[in-house]
Amino acid sequence: MIRSTLCSLRDFSTLEPLLQMALVSFVLGLVFAGIELWTQSAPDYDLEGASVETFSARVLEVGPGRILLEEAEGGEVLALTIARGISQLNADPARFKGQTLTVSHLRHYLLSCSREGEALCRARCTSASSCRDSRREYESSLSMLYGAWAVTLASLGAYAWGRRGRRPLRVEGE
Repeated sequence: MIRSTLCSLRDFSTLEPLLQMALVSFVLGLVFAGIELWTQSAPDYDLEGASVETFSARVLEVGPGRILLEEAEGGEVLALTIARGISQLNADPARFKGQTLTVSHLRHYLLSCSREGEALCRARCTSASSCRDSRREYESSLSMLYGAWAVTLASLGAYAWGRRGRRPLRVEGE
């Protein structure tokens, strides 16, 4: 799609394929840079000032990206979000239903959970600021940005290397 759009530009289709690839990669890098800037200025995911809390709870329901718990002591029902970059599941969430787990969470995000010492999910961060940074890093497009610009440099380098070898031949005797 990007290449076809660029082909509609004047003289783009007359460029050599390596230069076309370099230009497309550079444009993608600019797009990823914009996404990166947007991600880094994103909200703090409601983690400002949050502290880690641990309690024992029975799992009522597990859905995509969330877990519904009932505290063992107070009977309070709590819904926690299972967010990539903050927690990592080590087991199938369907196994959790009806189980009593020791759960740690940060506001409404699940950090870790275990049953009788067996870690079913583990935290990828330990504080509000590290969880916020971990979440931003997960959503970040920085690796895509570097990848696109690496392809740009590789394409330009290959083009320059190829041009160097294509000097006109001189026929002796002319």
